[in-house]
Amino acid sequence: MALFYICTIFFIIAFFVKREQNLMGNIQKMLDNAITGKFNDISLNESKMSIIENSMWRYLCDCQMSYQKLLSEKEQIQAQISDISHQTGTHIANIILYSQLLEEQQELYVNNSETAECLSIIRKEAEELDFLTGFLEKLSRMETGIINVTLKKQKIMPVLSSITNQFQKQALKQQIQFSIEMSDESAVFDLKWTKEAVANVVDNALKYTRAGGSVSISVKAYSFFVCIRVSDTGTGIPEREQANIFTRFYRSEAASEKAGLGIGLYIAREVIKAQGGYIKVDSVENKGSCFSMYLLKDKVS
Repeated sequence: MALFYICTIFFIIAFFVKREQNLMGNIQKMLDNAITGKFNDISLNESKMSIIENSMWRYLCDCQMSYQKLLSEKEQIQAQISDISHQTGTHIANIILYSQLLEEQQELYVNNSETAECLSIIRKEAEELDFLTGFLEKLSRMETGIINVTLKKQKIMPVLSSITNQFQKQALKQQIQFSIEMSDESAVFDLKWTKEAVANVVDNALKYTRAGGSVSISVKAYSFFVCIRVSDTGTGIPEREQANIFTRFYRSEAASEKAGLGIGLYIAREVIKAQGGYIKVDSVENKGSCFSMYLLKDKVS
């Protein structure tokens, strides 16, 4: 009888040791394949797999998907930069060409239609070039993670004043009623980055609001947050697209004819989030949109 118990105990120990060896072997194989880039999505029979092994498999699957997503985004960014570099060269060449034409005609024509047309083309090309170089700067900062905010409790008024100076003429030119409700509220934010975040939202509102429409900015304080609200009477955003508008490089099919590369709202969201706040949108197609940016009212210890 004693021999039977000894054999039974020995068998049980051998069984568990063997199972542990198999488990470690399978996990090591998964890790080796993942390191060498040969990890494949396989079909698991959960009734035969240990919890640890199954969890490790799922973790490696998630890592593989994240890695593939990063590669895809990197390729997309490289394509964007390559395309912008090409477009920038075209605009520079056009500016040089029309400048030369002006120089050649300067002695023969004074204040005529040809001179005015050349000047208009140069101005438009310069604006396009300014837009593209500005995008490259933002893209560079975004990809290198340089959204380094310095939080300070301060008045929101300087942000509103900056937005007024930046967009008042543009709104007037587009025949859009542009109004900003001045406020004495304070919040915790980085002045430079918050200006950029709000400017991106306002630029987006003006871009999709037709002549005769309106864009308004207001501020409202709550218990824990101060909200900067940008409302417009523009084309609105279809409900099916509202979850995607804050992702980078996303552009609606309806916005394909508008200038832009799909990172303005993404940067706005990242800036507000880095400051402990959040941004949301309420929109009705063909009626307008309202973007609400919530900033912390006080510092959180």
